[in-house]
Amino acid sequence: MTKQETLVTFQGVRKQYDDFVAVKTLDLEIGRGEFVAIMGPSGCGKTTTLRMLAGLESPTEGTITIGGKVMNDVPAHERDTPLVWQSLALFPFLNVQENVEFGLKMRGVPDFERQPRALMWLERMGLKGFEKRRIDQLSGGQRQRVALARSLVTEPEMLLLDEPLSALDAHLVIRMQGVLTKLQKELGITFVYVTHSQSEAFAMADRVVIMGQGEVAQIGAPRDIFRAPRNRFVAEFVGRNNIFTGLGREGRDIVVAADRISVTRDKPEGPAIKAEFLSEEFVGTAILCYFETPEGEELKAQVTEEQLEALGAEPGMAFWLGWAPEAAHEMEG
Repeated sequence: MTKQETLVTFQGVRKQYDDFVAVKTLDLEIGRGEFVAIMGPSGCGKTTTLRMLAGLESPTEGTITIGGKVMNDVPAHERDTPLVWQSLALFPFLNVQENVEFGLKMRGVPDFERQPRALMWLERMGLKGFEKRRIDQLSGGQRQRVALARSLVTEPEMLLLDEPLSALDAHLVIRMQGVLTKLQKELGITFVYVTHSQSEAFAMADRVVIMGQGEVAQIGAPRDIFRAPRNRFVAEFVGRNNIFTGLGREGRDIVVAADRISVTRDKPEGPAIKAEFLSEEFVGTAILCYFETPEGEELKAQVTEEQLEALGAEPGMAFWLGWAPEAAHEMEG
């Protein structure tokens, strides 16, 4: 990423509330037109980071720039950074069209201009004919699209999203992922998306920022983070990974993803560990199998239903879990 392409810069940013440090030193660049997802467990600092970008919080130290301008003390209403909340924050006393027009009205856009813009965005979001509906007459997915239309009608350079799909049913989450990805590509604006969901972040984002305990643990493309976690925290957070202690160079830990593990009755060639079968979990079209080594370490292998049937696995049965040497990734720490 070149300087000309950079839209947002966090430089040495720290946020502290009394004795609690929510965000330690944060250095991050976000490019124009990029879809960046910030994820991590509760309390990791991801929402505080988003709130500082939105102007709802000021950094204790460091600088935040947008388009080359320092924004530390610029209030939220003077920034072009609309935020779609987890709760959506739609106004129940306004109808759908009035909700979408609200941001334009606050900017002093006259009726004759804001009404056609609102209607255009409602049509674009598949809500034509819903203009006069009350918010409580809409489904969860429809309310989500109203919130998006309200944020995008002002034609911002950047859209911030805080856990926007967490309240939706599973089938609506998948649908809205498609809506968001398509919108972002069509509009070419920057999306900064905070979530705790790995599937959401990996399905949509160009880059993913993993945070833990107020620090960035790893930044990279979804595939790079999934296949090459930098350290144990990332490997455990991403999930479906097996961490083998001391098997790398100089006694480093290695990680092997569950879908790179083979399960056999006989010992295979190459690296392998013997473990007892514990249980199974259906995960879409695959089955995640859990095993336990004699030392009590839990291991995981992802297999097909046909493979599991062929193994005839029952709790307590012993199997060999093997992997190709190139499937192992050596971690830094």
